[in-house]
Amino acid sequence: MAVSMLHAPSRASTSSSSSFAPVSRQNTMSSHDGSRSVRQSKRYSVTALYLSMSAKDKELEIEDDLARAQKILRELKAKISSQSKKNFVLEKDVRYLDSRIALLIQNRMALEEQNEVASHLEEGIELQEGFFPNDEKTQKYGNLLFLLQSEPRHIAHLCRLVSMAEIDALLQTVMFTIYGNQYESREEHLLLTMFQSVLTYQFDNTPDYSSLLRANTPVSRMMTTYTRRGPGQSYLKTVLQDSINSLIELKDLDLEINPLKVYEKMVAELEIQGQLPPNLPKGVTAEQAAENIKVQQIIAPRLTMLMEIANNFLTTIIKGLEETPYGIRWICKQIRSLSRRKYPDAQDQTICTLIGGFFFLRFINPAIVTPRSYMLIDATPAENPKRTLTYIAKMLQNLANKPSYAKEPYMVKLQPFIHQNKERINKFLLDLCEVQDFYESLEIDNYVALSKKDLELSITLNEVYATHSLLERHSAELAKDDSSHLGVILSELGPAPAQLPRKENRAINLPLFSKWEVPLDDFTAALDITQEEIFFMEAKSTFVMILRSLPAGSSMTRRPLRLDRIAEAAATTKNDSIMVKKGIRSMELLSQLQDLGVIDKEDGFSLLRDEVEQELVHLGSMKDKVIEETRKLEEVNRTIRDHNGFLVGQLETYKSYLHNVRSQSEGKTRKQQKHSVLGPYKFT
Repeated sequence: MAVSMLHAPSRASTSSSSSFAPVSRQNTMSSHDGSRSVRQSKRYSVTALYLSMSAKDKELEIEDDLARAQKILRELKAKISSQSKKNFVLEKDVRYLDSRIALLIQNRMALEEQNEVASHLEEGIELQEGFFPNDEKTQKYGNLLFLLQSEPRHIAHLCRLVSMAEIDALLQTVMFTIYGNQYESREEHLLLTMFQSVLTYQFDNTPDYSSLLRANTPVSRMMTTYTRRGPGQSYLKTVLQDSINSLIELKDLDLEINPLKVYEKMVAELEIQGQLPPNLPKGVTAEQAAENIKVQQIIAPRLTMLMEIANNFLTTIIKGLEETPYGIRWICKQIRSLSRRKYPDAQDQTICTLIGGFFFLRFINPAIVTPRSYMLIDATPAENPKRTLTYIAKMLQNLANKPSYAKEPYMVKLQPFIHQNKERINKFLLDLCEVQDFYESLEIDNYVALSKKDLELSITLNEVYATHSLLERHSAELAKDDSSHLGVILSELGPAPAQLPRKENRAINLPLFSKWEVPLDDFTAALDITQEEIFFMEAKSTFVMILRSLPAGSSMTRRPLRLDRIAEAAATTKNDSIMVKKGIRSMELLSQLQDLGVIDKEDGFSLLRDEVEQELVHLGSMKDKVIEETRKLEEVNRTIRDHNGFLVGQLETYKSYLHNVRSQSEGKTRKQQKHSVLGPYKFT
């Protein structure tokens, strides 16, 4: 529990419900001299390690307001992650059935296909819990999934090898299962590391700059799927929902600017009124329609209004910079970094087209064009606002991409919007990239994961088997060396089992274990942690936990803190053996650190005392942020659950429709059988 409490407060956005807090040795919370600040910062960067180890022991339960608020927040985040996966699966089912029902309506579906669709609908939405047939399989698959999760390069490589037909199922497993804990820093950072690998390969192997990140490939599908996770949904709701809802209320506001469509509607209305003049023929070209004076008069004010609305949308998006999820900003940062590396002479404006290609094309615009699919509105918008939203999305995309308007000449009239906002959009896209990296905190998180004995993954048997099958199919590329970790595990697992029928599929909690242990000495050497650093961080976390466990208003919490008295009071606590144990340990640590020359009793152990006091101040302000984050995410959770109800309702509608069609079909068949001629029969 204490891990999340004492992460360094260096967030890309403290207001964003989805921003992770990558710790950094460059950041320091001290105003002491240079050498002291460096030591302090370094110690601060490994706080998570020791607090997580203390939390793992679960010895000292902290029940203050912050702890309770964080528990509620953790449970809420877990619900959102779980519900996001369910919705992703349901959306996939609805898309499949959409196409099948369309064929059924056109009477182009054979009986066998009807039975297949019926089977798809009749199988339960909620999976039953299950387990592997034996412990050996459980352990081997636990080893495989731990390896895939903690070494993202394997999945990054696999994503480049699979076909478009296979990518959706793989992404479901990757985004919502293997890295499905969407608000947990380690899983998020590992997933982003996978993106870095995929993007690097894409840049290195795409010769034409103009086609980078544009084509519909497994990589582009991956980027779009990433934005559909909880943090992305939370951002869209916070930043875009009000603007979209205000627009769709204007059902009668027609802002069509396609001259041909405007002309045709004008002619149709005049014809209904019986006022159609002979000089307005029906069948005209787009060019002829554009030359019509009346059409030009209708379009002119619409252009002004469209630019005003698009400008308001853009302002809202720019103001929401700090709400943008850390992961999405970090991907933008990688696009900028890779662009500069491959094209060192490229201007910022050119690089911004690639950043905008991801941020707008893959994230913002799909939500503007289809807001109901993104849970931003409750019903499908009327035709006029729907068309307006499409225009807004096109304008934002054109602004970000700086394209030619050859396909739609009438869009040239909106060029003033591009010219007026060119600098503004470029600054925003570059500002998106200004976030910290997370590599150091990821090293710590990975060690913490290795030290845990209760790491689990909620996954279905078919997800396990499908992932195994893909790895096996591409093993020649993925594990060229049989002695590699992946090669060894695949060899031990043997052939991948076949997919189970949906009714037999089961959800399991798979314990994850590393087959190859990493000694603590190797870890501390990699992070350049000394023995004094280890003692210092343990002392700091121990004192913080003791102080948080004391009753409110205790004399021990008065500033400046008297660490020796606090340790002695904890060590002599009555009827609380755990507090006594912590007190004795804190006394030992004070003595060891003084012997090492790190702290000095003469100045009240000021170096350690100052950091403990700063941490407590930080925790005090953190409670309000946790409560605010919870409030935002409760709204997101409600929306996701409502969307789940909508999707389930869609499936029920399809089920009812299919039942009626099949009943009618069976009725016709029975009638035909009654009128058929029987015989003659030949007996032998």
